[in-house]
Amino acid sequence: MKRSTTIPVPGSLALAQDLAATAAETELSQADVIRQSLKLGIPALRARLGKRPRRRLSLVEHFKRLKGLELPPYLD
Repeated sequence: MKRSTTIPVPGSLALAQDLAATAAETELSQADVIRQSLKLGIPALRARLGKRPRRRLSLVEHFKRLKGLELPPYLD
């Protein structure tokens, strides 16, 4: 038994193209763009994530920046 059902949402071709373009520009999946655009709107999502290059942190640097996480001494 499936846990969830997919419900098709009617939309225009322009909206589908805008979602695909935003996904390509922000390096998010189209599903993530849909979820985030419900909160922010597509223009705000593009403004927040689209124009500047994203910084890629090493995994160790990422974990060092997390609050409340204690790293083992060999990662310091």
